Amino acid sequence: MTAKIAVAGVVTAGAACLVPSFPVPLVSSRRLTGGVHFRLSGTGYTVAKTAALLGSQVAFATYVGSDLLGLMAAQDLREQGLYGPGVQVCAKQPRSVTLFDSTGVRSGTTDLGDTPGLGYPVPVFDGMLDGCAFAVLSNIAFTRPLIRAAAARGVPFITDTHVVDTVDSRHNREWMAAAHVVASSHERLPHGPVAWVEDMWRTHRTPVVVVGCGADGSVIGLRDRRRIWQVSAVTPRGIRYQSGAGDTLVGSFAHHYATTGDAVTALRHAVLGAGWAIGGDPDSERSPTAAVLEELVAALGLPAVRRLR
Repeated sequence: MTAKIAVAGVVTAGAACLVPSFPVPLVSSRRLTGGVHFRLSGTGYTVAKTAALLGSQVAFATYVGSDLLGLMAAQDLREQGLYGPGVQVCAKQPRSVTLFDSTGVRSGTTDLGDTPGLGYPVPVFDGMLDGCAFAVLSNIAFTRPLIRAAAARGVPFITDTHVVDTVDSRHNREWMAAAHVVASSHERLPHGPVAWVEDMWRTHRTPVVVVGCGADGSVIGLRDRRRIWQVSAVTPRGIRYQSGAGDTLVGSFAHHYATTGDAVTALRHAVLGAGWAIGGDPDSERSPTAAVLEELVAALGLPAVRRLR
């Protein structure tokens, strides 16, 4: 079964470098064969690519630079089948650098250039919503006007607030107030995932709340059933490189939720896919295909789920 999903978010040209440990020791110069990696990344790119590889029809709203890195980004999007009317041009391609060690711990720095201040053309995105089951709006500022476009068309959307510590976040408030699904990291939640889910229900009446909890898997709460579950983490290939795992989870969740309508089962598939993703190095394919995920389910089953309340 396929579904059409509109995704709006950033594409970054990202370099990743293996380091011996953190804090990083000062070395004026070194050679590291096979230790420096370069490829596209970014929330929008990873979500869009993941959903497309799993079989969704993806309409992608993003920016590519008019510089050399932007040309590379545009070529990659064409190869992935993600370059369409939603791709706009900006001055400089967003870029990032990630340091990571052999255990998968990483430290990243991102330069988004002028993209957060750009005004994405709403009529373009409005046209992309035709036939969409869901949209995914990342919380970069250029998607803010698109919240109203999705609402006007009656298309529910998913957003990821990443690291957040309050349900009244100044930056994230508009996405949180309107989204059908709000995903977040557990890292800075003031009172833990369960309390966060309940706070989101009370404050924003969010139908589905997802919290990524790292080694503890993910938590999901459904407001209409007043139920909260935890999905156990799995790492079928071990842990090599964790950057982008949350975006892989959101892309996989969007695909499976759109095609099945079952949020808990969708999260179980997404946790399995994200756990597979972190077992590869930065140069390997970071998003599982539908065939890979099917093989994982056949071999391992879906991750365990238990009710928390």
